[in-house]
Amino acid sequence: MKWFPLCNYTHYSLQKGFSKPRELAKKCSQNSFPACGIADYKSISGAVTFYKACISNNIKPILGCSFDGFSLFAKNHSGWLELIQIVSSIDSDGVVDKPLLVRLSSHGNFICVAEDPAKSPIKGKDFYKKSEAFMDVYYTEREHAPLHRVILCSSMKTTLPKIKKSLANKEDIDNSVFFETNDFYLKDRSEVAKILTEDPVIDSFDEIFEKCENYNILSQPILPRFDTPNGQTQKEYLRELAREGWTDLLSHKIKDPELKKIYGDRFRSEYEVIEEAKLFGYFLIVWDVINYCVTQGWMVGPGRGSAAGCLISYLIGITQIDPIEFDLLFERFYNAGRNTDDHISLPDIDMDVPGGKRDEIITYLKDKYGQNNVSQMLTFGRLQGRSALKEVLRVNNACGFSEMNEITKSIPDEAAISDQLAEMDEEDRSIIRWALLNNPDDLRDYCFINDAGQLEGDYSELFQQAIDIEGTFKTQGKHAAGVVISAEELYKVCPMVNPKSGTEKIAGLEMADLEALGHVKFDVLGINLLDKLMMIKELV
Repeated sequence: MKWFPLCNYTHYSLQKGFSKPRELAKKCSQNSFPACGIADYKSISGAVTFYKACISNNIKPILGCSFDGFSLFAKNHSGWLELIQIVSSIDSDGVVDKPLLVRLSSHGNFICVAEDPAKSPIKGKDFYKKSEAFMDVYYTEREHAPLHRVILCSSMKTTLPKIKKSLANKEDIDNSVFFETNDFYLKDRSEVAKILTEDPVIDSFDEIFEKCENYNILSQPILPRFDTPNGQTQKEYLRELAREGWTDLLSHKIKDPELKKIYGDRFRSEYEVIEEAKLFGYFLIVWDVINYCVTQGWMVGPGRGSAAGCLISYLIGITQIDPIEFDLLFERFYNAGRNTDDHISLPDIDMDVPGGKRDEIITYLKDKYGQNNVSQMLTFGRLQGRSALKEVLRVNNACGFSEMNEITKSIPDEAAISDQLAEMDEEDRSIIRWALLNNPDDLRDYCFINDAGQLEGDYSELFQQAIDIEGTFKTQGKHAAGVVISAEELYKVCPMVNPKSGTEKIAGLEMADLEALGHVKFDVLGINLLDKLMMIKELV
């Protein structure tokens, strides 16, 4: 039997699913399932993470997406790119471009699963009527059912006591089936065999497995084209800019031959690394943004993070700090040794620009590289520490708001304890658990950790639920700094989404996933202080 879970809904189906892609792939591997599918509702934002998790667990990833009444799964790389276009066509009201859907579905690159054949955009041999064999999975383990209900109550803006009362009164409520059974978990091989022994559709999974090809969606970074003046190569142009910077910034202060040699050796070693990694275009794109700001008379930041350790960045005006004068290491910024045949890593240069001018800079980039080639990018709001505990307390109607605030005030922000969290064992890594260990007296009336490492106290069960849902996605929004500049029109190679109703579309993947697909991300952070300094400068 070649059965595998196809219709999986992860937490990328915001507040609908609870499964995590890595957990799904790991459990499928443990059960020797040959493949695993993903079918998040009108979203493929989790597809890259899911794909990588499946590959690392040696199972075939089947990338799909569910819509109203049907689900589509890509049979091949062409299907994956077509699925991207379909998802990118969804408007701010959640409506799919139906003519596009019908046209792309006719190419034969999808498998369709639907309860009602009339709702399927695909007819014939690639259509499968949904049956018990296509069991929906919303959480990985059976014991995660209460956690899934917390997420659902959060999305429905209600509480569990209200849901239970409605069910007892036999009232119709949304998502009622999820509150009546704990059965939407990923079954193991023995459970599947018992359930599906007599289901004739089970043979369809052999077909689906064979129809879906092993294809690669990952890519090395692909930089957009940067046009240089006078027919120069990018290599020649970067060297020319660096030579001009050397004259302007260094020639007056490095008269000593020994010091000049130090600077020269540093320049040559950095240049060799940049050449080996083919980074000329990356540096020129960043330089162009900074240069545009300077020519407009706008202030920019002097350089933030490890980029200040790059002499070439200083020479061409990306940063304003001489790394040799301040004994800063280039290797902290970029080390060619981290590159492999399978993966080229790009540097990370943060650009601080006036907050009020950021939109103008993005417009400049769109005009230069193409309106559909530049976009801001998605980020997800997670239930973390304090917010996770508040949500669990609210959904369970455990206490009033004042007591809730009293309980959660001892839970720190993740950023404040990031180093301490990193030192915890992965299975115990939790902001709430950290607070119980480090602020025990503040929380003892509600929950504490006993000598055996277990949670005790009146609220121990609720604290455990909050720990278990930490990291679950709740909202999506626009990244504060990230801007994607692509060599291709993004809606063809990256899902484009409306993070909120009425907003413009942005790249619908998080930073790491965008980079895994070969898209290049630049950090353009708007700093309001720079606006104020510019105003002061004008007044003076």
